[in-house]
Amino acid sequence: MALATQQDVEVSMLRPLSETEMRYLSDLLERAERLLLARIPDLLDRVASGRPSPQLVADIEAEMVARVLRAPDNGIMRQEAEGNYSYSLNLQVASGLLDVLGKEWEALGLGSWGSLAPESDGYARQRWGGEVPYPWRFQYAWPARDEVSESWGGWVR
Repeated sequence: MALATQQDVEVSMLRPLSETEMRYLSDLLERAERLLLARIPDLLDRVASGRPSPQLVADIEAEMVARVLRAPDNGIMRQEAEGNYSYSLNLQVASGLLDVLGKEWEALGLGSWGSLAPESDGYARQRWGGEVPYPWRFQYAWPARDEVSESWGGWVR
């Protein structure tokens, strides 16, 4: 069950929800929570420990749903013009998509930057006895290190 409620979404929308919006509200809230749990599987355990607070997660879920509900024509139209009158949709407010903004991920404790280091099995080093032939170093001297960048593990001439 989603942490956000109808009242949370109404606060985000700054108005009461229509009957049509009410029909889809619980399903959208459940989807919003599933999206958060897909990225942070232990989110509910974190909420139980107080970091982040349950209300913060509810606010983020409510804003996710509000972005869907605010978008006219389900977010298909981004810009419209007629004569001298034109307007465009702020996609951070009314994208029509059930998505999480970067600042919301940061509020949940996830930074926008991360790194992933590959792990190799050492096949090339074992095959070549610790010394990769010079012409093949660009292929086997992971991670892209050579005599120009730095000396690494005795593989540089």
